[in-house]
Amino acid sequence: MSEANTPSTAKSVIVVGGGIVGASIAYHLTRRGAGVTLIEAGAIGGEATARSWAWTNASFGNAKPYFDLRTHSMGLWDDLARDLPDLPYRRTGTLYADNDRFSVEAFVENHSQWGYDCRLITRDQARQYEPAVTLPDGPLALAEGEGQVEATAAAQLLATEARKAGAMVFTGLGIDAVSVDGAGRVDGVQLDSAPIKADEVIVAAGIQTPRIVEPLGVKLPMRSPSGLLVTTKPLPPLFDRLILLPDLHVRQLPDGALLAGTSFTGEATDDTPEAQANALVARVREMIAGAEAAELSHWTIGYRPVPEDGLPVIGRPSHIGGLYVATMHSGVTLAPAVGAMVAREILDGDRDPLLAPFGLDRFQ
Repeated sequence: MSEANTPSTAKSVIVVGGGIVGASIAYHLTRRGAGVTLIEAGAIGGEATARSWAWTNASFGNAKPYFDLRTHSMGLWDDLARDLPDLPYRRTGTLYADNDRFSVEAFVENHSQWGYDCRLITRDQARQYEPAVTLPDGPLALAEGEGQVEATAAAQLLATEARKAGAMVFTGLGIDAVSVDGAGRVDGVQLDSAPIKADEVIVAAGIQTPRIVEPLGVKLPMRSPSGLLVTTKPLPPLFDRLILLPDLHVRQLPDGALLAGTSFTGEATDDTPEAQANALVARVREMIAGAEAAELSHWTIGYRPVPEDGLPVIGRPSHIGGLYVATMHSGVTLAPAVGAMVAREILDGDRDPLLAPFGLDRFQ
């Protein structure tokens, strides 16, 4: 990637949060020569990353500025994969066959005008591409530039590469607080009552971010809709692409297991998750030929970090120095761009124009 060998001063930076966004920021900062400490309360991969369907896209419902950021980041996934051959990312494309949640025709008409790699296809073409998929009525589309990531493994690889480049990585340790010096500038964190000092603190802690920054007078209204995902026991290869169907999105993992969900916007999962998981596996058996004997391996409930207006928060609050916030849904799609852009802004003071709509001060 273009910034790999760009020299920088040895600025010290603490990154709070070891999901895919925090890991990407740490990776990009270390490549620029920063002294990085990455702190994750659980395991690398965090909470939301480990419970994500992990689809790289700039799909339906995106306003143009958000679309531009997402498509830029999709291209950076390809660059990152060239830099890191073991990165578990594949540009597989997506078969769109869900006209219940949105109009596939309207999606293609709008996004193709923006230069997105998507097109309507016939039913015969869809059967040729993915013969195992039971096709519902309605228009069908293919978006060949979209892809999938094994997100936890990707975050682990990025954190490992950051560690190799000199980063300190702490897991299983939550911070007590972000610390402030006598001049009112953030100067580090309290970790198990011991201070760790740094020139900058970046909070990329998903749904925990508001709790961490609010004592500093930083407002960050956030929703955390839940999402149920099921993983089946491994099956033989059945299809190549990500598949969007009514009440089902499903992809096949490298080990043959199917990873499936039913909603991208959140659903009530807390009361009957086991029953919902079994119903979702039944839906997989119904819609995917060859999966009739699919068995549930396990299910997860993830809570998506969604700022109140649905858009990412990437930037500094204007009223306090030394603090940077990076939290968002679609962290998997955005991780390469956010990592590179945040590193450049922290080290060079150069804020990418694509980040203009996504600053933190819109909530202050």
